[in-house]
Amino acid sequence: MGHRSSGAVTALIFYRGKLCSGYSDGSIKVWDIKGQSATLVWDIKEHRKAVTCFSHFEPGDSLLSGSADKTIRVWQMVKRKMECTEVISMKEPVQNLDTHGQLIFTVTHGHGVKVFDASRKVKDICKSKHVKCIRVVQGRLYMGCTDSSIQEVVIARNHEQEIKAPSKSWRMQNRPINSVAMYKDWLYCASDVIEGSNFKEWKRHSKPRMSMAPDKGASVLAMGIVEDFIYLNCSSSTSILQEPDMVEGDAAEGGKVISRQQNNKPPYCQ
Repeated sequence: MGHRSSGAVTALIFYRGKLCSGYSDGSIKVWDIKGQSATLVWDIKEHRKAVTCFSHFEPGDSLLSGSADKTIRVWQMVKRKMECTEVISMKEPVQNLDTHGQLIFTVTHGHGVKVFDASRKVKDICKSKHVKCIRVVQGRLYMGCTDSSIQEVVIARNHEQEIKAPSKSWRMQNRPINSVAMYKDWLYCASDVIEGSNFKEWKRHSKPRMSMAPDKGASVLAMGIVEDFIYLNCSSSTSILQEPDMVEGDAAEGGKVISRQQNNKPPYCQ
């Protein structure tokens, strides 16, 4: 498309009708998507290192971007242009983000979970675990951990419980949960395999009702579920700078590779 190269795509989100893509050089590109065509609307470079994650933020209908430069930036549409309205400084690179009302939950490079309130006071939660990913759903925070466990926190009561215990197998314990997703009454988790069961079965430590693996040697970096389909962002390397594949599979069946995401271009499902 004639645009400058910004390295690998490291984060994606839809925000106010536009596709926002974060890149390994710290830039954010905003695309207008119409059918199978994409028009670059804005090319923003305010982060100094890779953009690692995005999240919607309820106050001001804002967008959050987390970065390896140890900052979280708050973005809003101002006079039909996306502008940074606040910079939240961290002591570590930001790996993952999610929100609940005015609360901002972050996973740091050291696998700790921090919570910022409306006044930007910060506290640590789930200190006994090393966390890889988080997801907020219906007032509950789900945390995928490096020991293959999943923790749940009821945000209003700050009540924590374990809904997926660490695997007793040494080999499985070396499969950190890189992504968690919810669909209806099912919880899915992904590492080098994707597993899913309803919440009651997870809590009973039953064998997962659904399990599938991406290509041999690949690891799932991110996962999303839309209308009965599972979308996976996969890489054979643990580096976030590797070019990922987009994988689509039925939420209860198998999966297949449908397109490859190219650097500096938004992905399309064919």
